[in-house]
Amino acid sequence: MGAYEGRHALIFAAAPETDYSYIRAFLGEHPDALIACADGGLRHARALGLHPDFMISDCDSMPETEGDEVIRLKPEKDDTDTQSCLREVFRRGCREATLVCATGGRIDHMLANLSLLEEAREMGGRLTILDSCNRIVLHEGGREKFIMPSAYRYFSIVPLDAVLTGVTIENAKYPLENGRVTRAGMVSISNEAAPGSSFAVTIEKGAALIIFAHDPARRP
Repeated sequence: MGAYEGRHALIFAAAPETDYSYIRAFLGEHPDALIACADGGLRHARALGLHPDFMISDCDSMPETEGDEVIRLKPEKDDTDTQSCLREVFRRGCREATLVCATGGRIDHMLANLSLLEEAREMGGRLTILDSCNRIVLHEGGREKFIMPSAYRYFSIVPLDAVLTGVTIENAKYPLENGRVTRAGMVSISNEAAPGSSFAVTIEKGAALIIFAHDPARRP
């Protein structure tokens, strides 16, 4: 068993962030979460008054390090700091992780962070990405049930494959039965379900992101 067996990891990336209310809400629900920082993510943890359990860094965006355990990497490497951080907390026993401060700023970094949803599943774990407006999870196929979080108004299905086949959406405002959803011209954005209600998404072939969202100026 790894040192972090059974713990839920909260991983801080280094993207720009000024609204920490969603992170405080997460910590209220997960007071014992493992705090992990990827390089400049330490700034965000410090802004919340948190001391990292674990930090991994090549020190290119932040020269300082802090944590009960720190791993230093060389800047010349293939993996991003956030990717390395996710791999390490999973290698040490975590099977659930939430990534924050990961979607603002550079689009290439944001897309790389979204790809970690698939990498987490390949490592036998599950990753959720949170920001102030969105909650993002991976749907790899089959029938999956969700509870519509009260903090969000919409849910969208964003294909990772060019085509999703056998798509069925149950108990939502816009149902679908055995449909075909394409990445080019997708028609699966801004669906709705009652807060706290259960809905289901079936995908017979293909993988997708399920994105729960609200408009900043129009909370539910």
